[in-house]
Amino acid sequence: MTQGTTPGTAPAADDALARELFTTTSSLAESPETRGTVLRFLGTLLDRGYELSPAAPVTEGDATVAFVNATVTPYKRLLADGRPIGRICHYQPCFRAHGERPWLFAFGMTGLLADLADDEDLARVTQDNHLATLAALSDHRADRLHVLVDEEDTDLIKAVTEAADRHGGTVHVLRDPEVASRWEYGEGYALRGRGVTYYYRRPGVGCDTDCRPDCRCARWQPLSNLILVESGDRRYAEVGFGVEITAAIPLGPHAYALPELADRVRTAELAGLAPGDAADAVNLYRALALLTEAGARPAGKGPGSILRKFALRLIDLLNRTGDRDALLGGFGATPALRALLTEEADRRARTLEQNLKRAAAALDKRPGTPDSDLCATYGLADEQLATLRSLRRRPRRLRRGDTVAVVSPSWQGADVFPARAERGIADVASWSGLRVGPAATPDGHPAGSRQARAAQFNAALRDRDTKGILWMIGGLAATELLDLIDYEAFAANPKVICGYSDATVLHHALYARTGATTFYGPAVLSEFAETGGTPPFTRSSFLDLTMHGWTGDFPRSAEVYDEFVDWAGEERPRVAEPAPARTVLRPGTAQGPLLPACVPSALQLLGTPWLPDHQGHVLALEFANDDGYGPAHAARDLWQLRHAGLLDGIEGLVMGRPRQWSATARAELDRILLDVSHGLTFPIVTEFEFGHTDPVLTLPVGVPVQLAGGNLRLLEPAVR
Repeated sequence: MTQGTTPGTAPAADDALARELFTTTSSLAESPETRGTVLRFLGTLLDRGYELSPAAPVTEGDATVAFVNATVTPYKRLLADGRPIGRICHYQPCFRAHGERPWLFAFGMTGLLADLADDEDLARVTQDNHLATLAALSDHRADRLHVLVDEEDTDLIKAVTEAADRHGGTVHVLRDPEVASRWEYGEGYALRGRGVTYYYRRPGVGCDTDCRPDCRCARWQPLSNLILVESGDRRYAEVGFGVEITAAIPLGPHAYALPELADRVRTAELAGLAPGDAADAVNLYRALALLTEAGARPAGKGPGSILRKFALRLIDLLNRTGDRDALLGGFGATPALRALLTEEADRRARTLEQNLKRAAAALDKRPGTPDSDLCATYGLADEQLATLRSLRRRPRRLRRGDTVAVVSPSWQGADVFPARAERGIADVASWSGLRVGPAATPDGHPAGSRQARAAQFNAALRDRDTKGILWMIGGLAATELLDLIDYEAFAANPKVICGYSDATVLHHALYARTGATTFYGPAVLSEFAETGGTPPFTRSSFLDLTMHGWTGDFPRSAEVYDEFVDWAGEERPRVAEPAPARTVLRPGTAQGPLLPACVPSALQLLGTPWLPDHQGHVLALEFANDDGYGPAHAARDLWQLRHAGLLDGIEGLVMGRPRQWSATARAELDRILLDVSHGLTFPIVTEFEFGHTDPVLTLPVGVPVQLAGGNLRLLEPAVR
């Protein structure tokens, strides 16, 4: 191909034309480099008889794009209908959002569109584009203009060759797979595009001196595409010319060499961002400015969704700097954009807890859910995902030789039955291999006072050498300690905590505050001090849950110790009798985190900030039989649960086996359960082996389970 001379600079457009073209601050309209590039390109076309057409809003797209991303986009429907467009040119703010870190989100594009009646029209438009491109390059030599064209496109080869022969430039004819300037659009591909790509060859940069533009090395800088658009019998020419890319040629290899962008990146680096993060921050800022000025508002889909996503990503980047407002000032952010970022930061803070709850519920139902799905579905950032994982804390498993403290947050039963307390401590130590002993009671508080009981419990929580905590016995007073517990200490170092009955109060409070697992299971003075030793069923379940990391179906006990033996008088083993079978009161399947409780104790948390969210859980409820507690009391308490909304949204219900209730009383409880749960559809299983019964299962708090028929399956280990 022969090379001609470089054309002279096109006449500059007047101020009115500049005001008409540059309407958004995010278009880099204040840049002399970009203004000059646009005005030289369009000025040449206007002098050659093209009509200036207004640009489309950046948020207007069609079914195939998220935003305006080419000069042809606003006219695709018109072209698909086969309607004439004449010869027009315009400057178009554009936006692309492909991938996580595209090179430019927002950019400017100039272009032309023209009807083509025949090959002479194609040749004329190709000449016009060639001249406009050379004019935009200003004083750069024409021999640095190169064109890639597909060997199959003979009409385009002829047109661009004639333009290069007349005005300068080099044409490279390549096979189709090496060019790939083709697209299809609309139903039945009403529009088909094929074309050529213009490149600028940067001197003194790149690989071999004989390499071609398709090498994609640093020597070649893409400038524009000339696309031949075909719709039925009609043909059109479309040119998209990248403004920032061309304007940056005298300054560096990419658009960030432009003074305005370079200054913003440098400002971000001085504020403490790494170079890559600084460029990303500028990129995101320009995208947000362009979208905001185009009228986009935060929303759940479309441009508003991208706006919200980018706002949160920019907030995260800016939060790494010392002064976010100062950096935004350096970027030149408008009050509207600052307000947007503030509102989105506040909105995220408000919704974080809700998002985490929803994601946690999903993770409890489907423990194998990948992190990527949780982030995509619930909008979690990396730090939120880390919070979610930390909320599902499991204590370290107990090991032989570990120190375990025995505490008395409620009734001081060991003072009444010291020999039985010693027997229980010795028994659990003998078969577990744990070092078990009463927790120390810090000085300074009256013995048995709420301050003394809280101090004992907190000391065990804080002591790094104490790996587990066992309840001595339940009682009625654990609720007195709620405002004195060191929840932060437990959150920082979750450990095995096991007890039942009044222990419900602290189990639930710790779970509500930290999300960490505790264990609703045997206590020292009752189960572990059983005359004749801890029942094997009780012992095995405790070891499985707290030391072995067991999962599977909770076992069933074929026998029950239901008789009463006075601790103050009789010293004999209780007599076992056949246990009632578990009863599927209402069939179905359920899955969710397990939340065990003694109902009268759980009710003490109503109206307090320590009440856990019951929704999405499988509840395991049971009753004490103290002071003649029976069906009438159960009805009262269960109705209070229902009226308080604590049964709404639960997944399933497991009822513990009541101690020393007659068959008639048990049947009455079944009737009450069905009455209380009317209108709700969760499955119900009764006669479960936990709570105020013996032998007894150890149940974890907050660990996913599956209820199916009469089986309750533990889906994850309760300890790590």
